[in-house]
Amino acid sequence: MTGTHGASASDRGAGARLLMIEAAERLFAERGINGVSLREIGAQAGQRNTAAARYHFGSKEALVDAVFRHRMEPVNARRLAMLDELDATGRGYDARGLVEAFLYPLADTLGEVGKPSWYLRFCVHAAFLEGTAIRDLAREEWTRGIHTVRERLRGLLADVPPQLGDDRWLLMSSYLTHALADREMALHHPGRHTPTARELFLAGLTDTAVALYLAPVSARTAAALDPSA
Repeated sequence: MTGTHGASASDRGAGARLLMIEAAERLFAERGINGVSLREIGAQAGQRNTAAARYHFGSKEALVDAVFRHRMEPVNARRLAMLDELDATGRGYDARGLVEAFLYPLADTLGEVGKPSWYLRFCVHAAFLEGTAIRDLAREEWTRGIHTVRERLRGLLADVPPQLGDDRWLLMSSYLTHALADREMALHHPGRHTPTARELFLAGLTDTAVALYLAPVSARTAAALDPSA
């Protein structure tokens, strides 16, 4: 049914959801997941009903998932396209290509001076919240790209003990996400320092991430893996 102003109830509901998703992204980015209530998110999104966020999303975890999905659907589409291109050129398991497939689509969410973004800083806070899709990358279609990147990269560490392989993924993905979040902050607050040119920044970031992921296992690390040796 269409209201007096021409917008259907479903359109108004979708608009309210989007406003709350955007408000949640910004507030979670600025103050952390535990520093913001669902009630406050609804208020910041201009909802008169103080229970609007709970009505639309049900829980904070579901709202976090909604923010992820809102941003990750286009990120996932580009990531899958990059993986297809790697496969077509015989580089489907190339470490640098896979790191780029993680990094570059995510970097597309960066804002610019005068047009701030909050998604990368949101990711830093939300990545370890239990019960969300980002904690189970095989769960949703919109995480298929990052799940594929992770599984292919894990395959490159066949000679590395599984415990170290898991650590390498967490270290590398966290390193890239935090580096992008720092750049997002710098673009949001210009004047503190001049960010490196975008392409140089991303290329250098890829260099260091590949080196981190493929670093050889030292004798000291091997000894720590087997204290009885």
